[in-house]
Amino acid sequence: MIQSLFGVGVLLLGTPWMLLLGMTFPATLQLLLPISLTISLLQLSRGHQYVDRVLLRGIATLTLPAIAVALLASTRWSPPLEIFVAILVLTFSLQDRVQLIRRGLNQLLRFERTYIAIMGLVHGASNLGGSMLTALAFGKGLHRDVSRATIAAGYTLFAIVQLTTLRLAGTNWQVDLGTGAGLIVAGATTFWLTERYIFSRFDPRKYRIGLEILLIITGLLLLLSAL
Repeated sequence: MIQSLFGVGVLLLGTPWMLLLGMTFPATLQLLLPISLTISLLQLSRGHQYVDRVLLRGIATLTLPAIAVALLASTRWSPPLEIFVAILVLTFSLQDRVQLIRRGLNQLLRFERTYIAIMGLVHGASNLGGSMLTALAFGKGLHRDVSRATIAAGYTLFAIVQLTTLRLAGTNWQVDLGTGAGLIVAGATTFWLTERYIFSRFDPRKYRIGLEILLIITGLLLLLSAL
């Protein structure tokens, strides 16, 4: 439901928990990426006209190559990035409350291309780049529809590159086909219910507050998973 509302959630929240349960990083990707991709494509089918194409071009040229390189490297070594991402996400979440943070983030966003490239490295290595994409959309103050559509478009590209890279790397598929199909259907059903009964109730102000809460919860969960 969280990804259906905000464009991000399945990978961001699912990855740390799957790893804590003992799944390998490739198996976690194989389990979660098809679900995330399905929800993102459904979101784009409804809101593709809202995508921030300038930001998406930056993602396509800078983030995607970085994802492929970092994902290939992570099959041999996966760096502990949870604390770094958690601090970054929590900082973004406080920008509406702390003026000093807001000014600092305005300076950071002047180096948006560098941020986007780092986001790709983080996502390829840890599957946590979605939180950085969400934080970027929040920091730029994108409208509710633009934010969700742009995050969904970015996540779609992320998933395609990750699945392609896993395939080219010769990684064995470890998730049962029936289990994967069932989870995809569950994800699609959740999206339909959320779109029909919940999303329309979120005006831009409520949506931004919800996104702020999501970032705070995400940051705290990442810190806990790193302990």
